[in-house]
Amino acid sequence: MKLSLLWVGRTRDGNIHAALERYIERIGRYCPVSVTEVREESATDRHAVAESLLKEGRRIREAVAPGHERVLLDVAGRELSSDGFAGLLQSRMNGSAKGMTFIIGGHLGVDDETRRTADQTLSLSRMTLTHEMARLVAAEQIYRALSIINGTRYHR
Repeated sequence: MKLSLLWVGRTRDGNIHAALERYIERIGRYCPVSVTEVREESATDRHAVAESLLKEGRRIREAVAPGHERVLLDVAGRELSSDGFAGLLQSRMNGSAKGMTFIIGGHLGVDDETRRTADQTLSLSRMTLTHEMARLVAAEQIYRALSIINGTRYHR
């Protein structure tokens, strides 16, 4: 099964970018993984925010590969333990999905249509994370889940 990480905007913080690259490389030891960054919109007022979310949402939905399960990572999602997340990932790996795409919105969040089309919504934390930190936490938790599934020492 292929895993995809899809987010809005570039990772500008050099330290976070470097750490992300390390986790993505580690994930790649277990399964194919790709990263897609969709262009971020700027917004100066409430109307512009709504329009920006619609544009970003369209880009997000178009970037998801056919046959991939869409997992939106959002503060309003369901919380799982690392073991629970590993179980979810393993069940999908054993299932019929071609892959899973983990979606992280930008600083504006995501539009309603992207929320509706998500197969599931998970939360990384009830605490507020910057969208760049959310990327890093997601990559680390995916790697941790794959380590749990494969019985490696990382999780211990």
